[in-house]
Amino acid sequence: MPFTRTARRSLFALLLVSASPAALAQDYSDDTDRIVVSAFRVLVPESEVTSSLTVLEAERIEASGSAFAADALRAVPGLTVSRSGPAGSLTQVRARGSEANHVLVLIDGIEASNPFTGEYDFAHTPSFGVERIEVLHGEQSALWGPDAIGGVISIRTVGMDGEEGASLFAEGGSFDTWRTGAAVSGEVGYLSGGVTASAFSSGGFDVSGTGGQADGYDARLLGGAGTLDLGPDLRLEGALRLASHESEYDSDTDFDGRLDDADLSIEGRESAARLALLADTKLAGLDFAHEAALSWFDTRSENFDTGAFTGTTQGTRWQGYYEATALWTGFGADHRLTVLAERESERYVNFAGAGAGQNQTQRIENDALAADYDLTAGPVRIHLSARRDMNDRFEDATTWRAGLSRGFESIGGRMRASIGEGVKNPGVFELFGFFPGFFSGNPNLVPERSRGWEIGWDQELADASLSVTWFEARLEDEIFTDFGVNPATARNRTGESRRSGLEISGEWQAARDLKVTGSAAFLKSEENGVAEIRRPEQTASLAIFWEPRNSPLSLAVSADHVGDRTDTDFGTFQTVTLNAYTLVGGRASWRIGDHAALYLRGENLLDEKYEDVFGYASAGRGLYLGLRLQR
Repeated sequence: MPFTRTARRSLFALLLVSASPAALAQDYSDDTDRIVVSAFRVLVPESEVTSSLTVLEAERIEASGSAFAADALRAVPGLTVSRSGPAGSLTQVRARGSEANHVLVLIDGIEASNPFTGEYDFAHTPSFGVERIEVLHGEQSALWGPDAIGGVISIRTVGMDGEEGASLFAEGGSFDTWRTGAAVSGEVGYLSGGVTASAFSSGGFDVSGTGGQADGYDARLLGGAGTLDLGPDLRLEGALRLASHESEYDSDTDFDGRLDDADLSIEGRESAARLALLADTKLAGLDFAHEAALSWFDTRSENFDTGAFTGTTQGTRWQGYYEATALWTGFGADHRLTVLAERESERYVNFAGAGAGQNQTQRIENDALAADYDLTAGPVRIHLSARRDMNDRFEDATTWRAGLSRGFESIGGRMRASIGEGVKNPGVFELFGFFPGFFSGNPNLVPERSRGWEIGWDQELADASLSVTWFEARLEDEIFTDFGVNPATARNRTGESRRSGLEISGEWQAARDLKVTGSAAFLKSEENGVAEIRRPEQTASLAIFWEPRNSPLSLAVSADHVGDRTDTDFGTFQTVTLNAYTLVGGRASWRIGDHAALYLRGENLLDEKYEDVFGYASAGRGLYLGLRLQR
């Protein structure tokens, strides 16, 4: 009997209703092992993860000396950051040679990619207020769905752990830039959480590189997250994020493949919210953790040319899920089983004035069922997961992942290996985007599909740690823009994209007051034997932290290297090479009493002249002086 859409919706309704207040989440706390959530959708010790995982704490994020979280991601092996100009310009992050829309981004548990483009623009995510970033590498669709071919980036902001604290800062400096922010977190009665507010303004520089008018940027952000205890085994979690920005930019107005100085701007706003009910129960001697959650994400952009309105786009996503996790011990092993039911609806609206050909409203809906099983027997861990996505516009898809790890306590080492398959559905723009004379969507696209594997070793030493991972992946039906027809359109490639590489990361406590972290990645990413654009073959990162216990001075410096990579010159449609570059940033801080510090931070201290995207100028050296109050 066919599993109809009506039957599926009835099943989802029953599952969500069954998530009663007595039924939702377990605290897998461990005093000796860092707790992460991106690997299994539930809280687990980092040592249980069989996939490659990188965690950036606030200390490393600040060491980049940047106002934006994306620059801290340069420290993650296998990630590549591409910014198209000054602050506020499109900022893409690629993982292991994948496209930017192959990486799922979560902010406080909310899926944050733009439903229109299918990717998350990191341009408007400040580093202030970010407590931790988890990066899970490889095909992760089996648990996280069709947006996680390249991996998952989970960003956690102030207040998620309820730790008491408060901070306030203000700074100013190069490019007529000023920045300010405040954050407070703590616990009041049964409520714990935090709130963050920040503002950024920059005069920018001329992104066209022609010496014309500078392209400025202004942004504001308000966010909060917290937990309300409703009883010994029941709690309510919530998160809210409100952001707005105005960005000036240049465009190729004469269609010769080069940017021209133009008076163009975008006004955008972003709203997101999440509410989750969690509880622990016991049934038949088993421990159960339950979670029922509903999240909403909305993004809107209005475009202007010399102050005149030219169009607006809006994307909205509703997502609801119920998951239950069972824990038990038997046959000499510990077992964990999580089952998930999820529903997602995305809506896109484009309006360019009354009667415009590109005006349209589109919707995409998706249901999913998934299961994740984990077995621990002494030093051995086995992880299996599978997911079935049921789409209203594409063929249903099944994805899976399997992992194995083995610890060697006597030498402080751990071997891990995993293999999996992921899918990426076509985005709304690729399916239905329409700009008369320039681009027309293709509703006949099929989902992209990737299969990959990795094997790695994690080693703990007396004062250091080292992680090494080798991976390979193969992508089929890759979606690309065909500029050989007029108007251009999206198509599926007939060949394969093959990716492989080596990722290395480590940390060394060189002395009591001195710590060093570093990473390197070597990537080969080819489409039918031709190197894919904007994928450097080598990247590397190094950070040094010096914080003497008996001195008010502390220093942090970082260096991020990006190797040669190819790009497309859209003037001639020829392949060009973008030269390698190294960005050096840092921060020097001088404590004033117990709760204040004066600091100087710097970006691109070597004043590198470089391009992340061909034809787009990048910022030179920037120096910023600030004062921070903290409790």
